[in-house]
Amino acid sequence: MTRFLIQLISRVSLVCLLIVLIPLAIGRSLPPERELLFSASFNLNNELNIYRMSMERQITVAVTHNPANDFLPDWSPDGQQIAFVSDRDGNYSIYIADAQGNNIRRLFEESNNQYNPVWSPDGKHIAYITESGGYGGVMLYDMAAGTIEALTDTFRTHVDPVWKPDGKSVTFVSDLDERWNTKIYSVDIASRVISPIFVGGATNPVWSPDGRYLLYIAGVEKVNLNIWDDLLKKSTVFYTGDFVTNDTPAWSADGQTITYSAFTINGNHGIFQLPVSACLAQSPDCIPQALTSIPALYRSPKWKPLRQPFGQ
Repeated sequence: MTRFLIQLISRVSLVCLLIVLIPLAIGRSLPPERELLFSASFNLNNELNIYRMSMERQITVAVTHNPANDFLPDWSPDGQQIAFVSDRDGNYSIYIADAQGNNIRRLFEESNNQYNPVWSPDGKHIAYITESGGYGGVMLYDMAAGTIEALTDTFRTHVDPVWKPDGKSVTFVSDLDERWNTKIYSVDIASRVISPIFVGGATNPVWSPDGRYLLYIAGVEKVNLNIWDDLLKKSTVFYTGDFVTNDTPAWSADGQTITYSAFTINGNHGIFQLPVSACLAQSPDCIPQALTSIPALYRSPKWKPLRQPFGQ
């Protein structure tokens, strides 16, 4: 009887161990948790704060709680920190916080307004816009050294910086030809050489994770999402929808979806998602899915780059 009990206990223990280990092994192969970072205003005062939303769990948590405006957030490549813009100390400046919104600090002191912080793919630099007198320049902040370098001049209008995924260049919108027709340019980090990507009215460019496609916003009265194929060197309409304004779109980490915030013709405002393959093929399945349901002003959604437990 004793031997039987020992064998029974051993088998039960083995089963219990497998019950614990199998989900852990499966968990390692699960796809990344779909989590959005965005700014939003849920009240009549219209101040913006930053939020995180887990798509799987349908949970939204506030990252910042401030009577000032906190907006234009961007994830660090490891998903552990965020950079954002705030006017909590006067002018618009860049701040850093951990992913939960703790340990907030101003990145550096500067008298000019700063906008559009974007982390380099290796996490070593932040590119941003410094603005003064209606003009803006693309700047580069070294996270380790605490130094700042200019990637462009600052006496024209340069806006909307975004890193190419290989980390070798920063793409931006500019009126370098002095006729403000919003051409898209690229500045090489090593050489500082500026090259046009293509000519045409465009704003808010963002690269696909593989670096092949550049999505951007085109149009004034009627807003389209257009896409530049950097391999074929041509631009086409990606999606023509019912929205009249929107801001910087975002690619999911796997490159399969596009997310954007927009005002629609019927007056709704929210965050929406599009299937990339269907829209590239101009398929009838290129239909936006609403990711938000609560009425609010939503801005600048960004997908989390790496899988981390929600709230970390």
